[in-house]
Formats: sequence, structure tokens, C-alpha cells
Amino acid sequence: MRVLFLKHVINVGKPGEIKDVKPGYAANMLFPQGLAIELTPEAEKKHKEKIKKDEKHRMELIENRHEIAESLNHQKFSFTLKTGANHKVYGGIGEKDVIDEVKKKFKIELSKKHIEMPDGHLKKLGEHIIYIKLGKDAMAKIFVTLNEEK
Repeated sequence: MRVLFLKHVINVGKPGEIKDVKPGYAANMLFPQGLAIELTPEAEKKHKEKIKKDEKHRMELIENRHEIAESLNHQKFSFTLKTGANHKVYGGIGEKDVIDEVKKKFKIELSKKHIEMPDGHLKKLGEHIIYIKLGKDAMAKIFVTLNEEK
């Protein structure tokens, strides 16, 4: 009997997978627990439509990530910080500060997982490079300048 798995069943099938199983196993285990449904022509058609829709949505997301990365690439951000003796910075700039500034300037929601700071927490005056990763193939490089408060 051919079934379409709705949930993951260890060593048997994953969601969206179509497999042949014994009729007794399907009737006594998979169907009552809502783990799979019988693969009727109608169910197969719906499944194929869902796959197409999911692929289209995935492509739109990838395109959207590239557009965001393109708009952020090579942008400059500036922060003014208090300094002490020998121009030593009090505090510093972290991922949250960068996220807030990007949100304020571009209205783009980011999380800490998107920010890569090669220098770590920024505590030195001057220009720093920060990478924003929006996926495997969508990345932007921004420049952050720390200035001394006068």
C-alpha cells in the first residue's frame, strides 16, 4: 500500500515522503496515529502542488535575501562612544548595537546569528568590517566606524 507520510517515523519515512508499506502496518499504526495517509490520486495531486508551491516560496526567499544583502553591502555605520585616558573606549559595540542600527536605517530585522564580527566586540576607535550572513550564498560586508565623543 502506498502512503504519504505526514510526520517522521523512525526508520520508515519522513514528512512528504511517499513509500510502500504493508497494509496492516498502515491500517493499525500509521493511519490511527496520523503519521501517514493513503496515497490516492487526489492526495498525490495535492502533494505535488504543495511541492511546487514550497519550491516557489523557497526561491522567493533566496531572491529576497540577495536583494537585502545587495542593499546592505558596503554601507557605512557610525557610532560615537565615550573614551577615557589614551582614547580607551568605555563599553563597546556588539551585535545588538549593529542590529539596532541596521533596523533603524534600513528597517530590516536581523538576529545575532546573522552578524559575524571578525574583531569580536568592537572596542577600538576607527573603521571595522562586519559581515552580515543571510544564507549560504547571500552575504553583505558593512563598515562600522567608532568615533570619539567630544
